[in-house]
Amino acid sequence: MNESQPDSFFSTLLKGIAMGSADVVPGVSGGTVAYITGIYTRLLNAIHSIGMNSFIILKNDGIYPFWKKIDGKFLSTLFLGIGTSILSLSKVVLWGLENYAEIVWSFFFGLIIASIPLIFSQISRNIRLKQWLPFGIIGFCIGSLITFLPTANQELTLSYVLLSGFIAICAMILPGLSGSFILILLGSYKGILEGLHNLDWMLIITFISGALMGLIIFGRSLRYLFQKFPNPMTGIMGGFIIGSLIKIYPFKYIQSNGIEYPRLMTLEDPIILCFTASLIGFIFLTGLNKFAVNKTQKL
Repeated sequence: MNESQPDSFFSTLLKGIAMGSADVVPGVSGGTVAYITGIYTRLLNAIHSIGMNSFIILKNDGIYPFWKKIDGKFLSTLFLGIGTSILSLSKVVLWGLENYAEIVWSFFFGLIIASIPLIFSQISRNIRLKQWLPFGIIGFCIGSLITFLPTANQELTLSYVLLSGFIAICAMILPGLSGSFILILLGSYKGILEGLHNLDWMLIITFISGALMGLIIFGRSLRYLFQKFPNPMTGIMGGFIIGSLIKIYPFKYIQSNGIEYPRLMTLEDPIILCFTASLIGFIFLTGLNKFAVNKTQKL
C-alpha cells in the first residue's frame, strides 16, 4: 500500500484496532503493525507535528488549521481503534493470566524471542561490530538490572500509572519493541489490565494522559535519536530486550525481598503445553515480522 494515499475512517479504525491488539500482547509491536498496514510514516509525521508550531497555529488561526496541521482526523480515528481494541482484549489476557499463567507467559516468551532478530536486522550490514556492540552491552546491562528490581510490593499509584503510560507509549513508534513488554518491566502490566477490565476511569484517564505526554515529549526526542544514531540506538534496544528476557520467563519463584528468580521446570509444570505455547508465539511473530519486511520493501 502507498502511504501517500488517504485512508477512509473505517480503514484507519481497523488499523487502529490491529495496533491495539498488538500492544496488549507483550512482544508484538504496534509499530510493526503500522509498518504492515502502511501507516508508519504518516503516524510518525503526525506525532512529530504536535509541538510548539502547531499550538501557535491553534492560538492564531483556530482549531481547524491546527487539526489539519497535526492530521487530527487520522490520529483521533487511529487512537479510537487502539483504545477500543485494548479495552476489549484486556479482559481476555487478564483471564488467561489468572487461570493459565505459566502457559500465557510461555506464549509471551516465544513472542519476545522472535522479536529480537527483527530489531537487530535494522542495523546496517556495512556497520562494523565494534560500532554498535558496546551499545548492545549497555542495553543488556540495563535490562538485566531492571529485571532483578523488586516489584512484588510495588503500589500502583496514579503517579506510577502516569509514568507507565509515558514510557510505554514510546514503544508504539518503534517496530519490534512492545509497550506491554515495557509495562511488565515496570511491574504495572497486570494492574493496568485489571483497571481496564474494571473500567477504572481514573486509572484509564491517567494512563492515557501519560501516554499523550510521552508521545509529545519523549516520542519526538526518540524519533530524533533513532534518525541521528540509528545503529547505536538499535543496539541498545536489542541488548535491553535480551537482558530483560528473564522477566517474561514463565517459571519463577519470589524471595521475601520481592525479587523474582528463575527456577527449573518440574514434572508438576505443564511442560508440553508451555513449550507448545512458546513455539506458537515464536512462529506467529516470525511470520508477522517476515511479512512486515516484505511489505516495507514494496512501499
